[in-house]
Amino acid sequence: MSESLSLKRLKENSPKDLNQLCEILIDLIQDLIDNPNNSKYKKLEIDSDLIASKLMPFSGGLELLFEIGYEEGDDYFYLPDNFSKEKLNFFLANLKSILNPKPICSLNSDSICASTIVSTRSNFGLKNSKNSIFANRLNSSYQHVLIYEDVDLKQKCLSKIPIERLRDQAEQKYQIYSQNNQDKQPFNTRDFLILELLSWFKNEFFKWINQPDCIRCNSNEKMSFIKNDRPNHNEATWQAGNVEVYRCTTCNELTRFPRYNHPSKLLETRGGRCGEWANCFCLILRSLDFDARYILDWTDHVWCEVYSESQQRWLHADPCENTLDKPLLYEHGWNKQLSYIIAFSRYECLDVTWRYSVKHKEVLKRRNECDEAWLVYYTNELTKQRINLVDKNQRDLRLIAEIVEFLTPKKAKEGEDLGRQSGSLQWRIDRGEIQCIPEIKNGHKFLVKSSPFRVKYNTVNNIYLIEESSGLKEVLDWKKMTYKYSNIRHKIEHDWKMCYLEREKGPDMGFIEWYFELDKFKVKQIELVFNWSVFETGEVKIKILNMDQNGAIISDLILDKNKIENSNDIIKYVFDKDKFLIDLKHEYLNGILLRVELSKGDGSNSFQHAQLFRQSLNDINQYLFDISFY
Repeated sequence: MSESLSLKRLKENSPKDLNQLCEILIDLIQDLIDNPNNSKYKKLEIDSDLIASKLMPFSGGLELLFEIGYEEGDDYFYLPDNFSKEKLNFFLANLKSILNPKPICSLNSDSICASTIVSTRSNFGLKNSKNSIFANRLNSSYQHVLIYEDVDLKQKCLSKIPIERLRDQAEQKYQIYSQNNQDKQPFNTRDFLILELLSWFKNEFFKWINQPDCIRCNSNEKMSFIKNDRPNHNEATWQAGNVEVYRCTTCNELTRFPRYNHPSKLLETRGGRCGEWANCFCLILRSLDFDARYILDWTDHVWCEVYSESQQRWLHADPCENTLDKPLLYEHGWNKQLSYIIAFSRYECLDVTWRYSVKHKEVLKRRNECDEAWLVYYTNELTKQRINLVDKNQRDLRLIAEIVEFLTPKKAKEGEDLGRQSGSLQWRIDRGEIQCIPEIKNGHKFLVKSSPFRVKYNTVNNIYLIEESSGLKEVLDWKKMTYKYSNIRHKIEHDWKMCYLEREKGPDMGFIEWYFELDKFKVKQIELVFNWSVFETGEVKIKILNMDQNGAIISDLILDKNKIENSNDIIKYVFDKDKFLIDLKHEYLNGILLRVELSKGDGSNSFQHAQLFRQSLNDINQYLFDISFY
């Protein structure tokens, strides 16, 4: 059997943690061998102590589970009945050899095994083997971030970003925030643009890949991990250090999943795990002239930092989580046992661990992979190599401010996954403390001049199709054709391969309005297809409002699928075959306003319990909002 990546990753942990991991995994594998039909060992809950506390926080723990054959369910890992006993025995033997290594020298009074030598002083060279291993990892990442400065690559990246739309959204939200909020935090439009970039990147551009789609079936539901393989020539060209190989249990086809490390390729594949996400997003930030860092966490995670000119500080930015300025997320929210977190940019290499922890003493106890004094020395030496790429005085001022931040005690309240009680823009918007987006009046009016006139919307492509006598028009983005909206967002679930419109997290209610101006055209009938989904106690309410020549509401009627028909003095509808057939009694209406409200729901995910136009990502030609005037 080829060399295992997970066994390599296990060895990245401290000696103490490595021994504990080996003991835990040996016990689990031995139980599986002794009790092959016992579901107690074959099904592991994700929130169990074994997964959440003993394996997940450490390098290689979960990877080894996948390599021995475990697969991921909704909230658990399971081992299929056809698991390989040969594979279990292979990993059992290797784990035992790690736990009890054979001595590499004779055991006499005059000799000492190299593995037992403990450095008692700082070694500023690389003769210390631990420092040397650590330095190799630093060098690799410090060299890698220079890719983001390639001019042609930046241009390629910019061509992928809907920058005008994102800037418009950021500017609009910033203007409303400035006008309506008394908060004195020094935010600017660039801060809001970072939020828009994070949201677009997670919900529209990039996708998470647990296992790839089968190249024959085009589905990942029946993919089983087989092995890690070496990259072929083409894969190596794009810096794929490892290739995961999966077999589809439906058609038996093998599919390769290269773990590409070159951001140019990631702009094309647009998927991966946290390494690919942070790598590609860091390029996006640099392409838009944000000062950005690539952040490497020794406990198996990667993210970015971006410098806020308005706040004059570095902000944690995790594209996987669509999260900005929540540095205590990992220690406080995920219960990660942090040790080293290193920042890399075009002009510096810096240990930023202390931004992400309030448990400094505990972290220091786990930092035994290199000498502390050597780490300070070596990162400074790396920075000196490129300090000419930035204004030294500016960098020194930033560094002083950063060190002060590291030394300033931070507190995380119980239940909070952030590090600042003020200053986190996204957190405060999510909590509703910044009421910066109460309502956005886009002001668009559809002009209905003749029959037929039809508007329909597809959630997958996030696009309107407008059909009228003069021709066909396409408009991208659900917001563009609205009259008003508040606290609504476009959501893509890459794991479930579904998409829909939902409430923003935080507010109790969100709404959308579409306005149809009749322009003296005497509309007799409207056909409306309008699909929504509710879960738990979520609620969707749809109203049709009739407007007079002065824009005043002269009547309104709730459209209810549970009522076959309903009417008022002006309009009447019949619900038949998933369609509202609406007859107008008043021929001198000036306009029709369609208003939809999303509200209620249970628990922390209540905002997801009322959804509009939910559909599969494969339904590119299905329109769940479709309105026609006759």
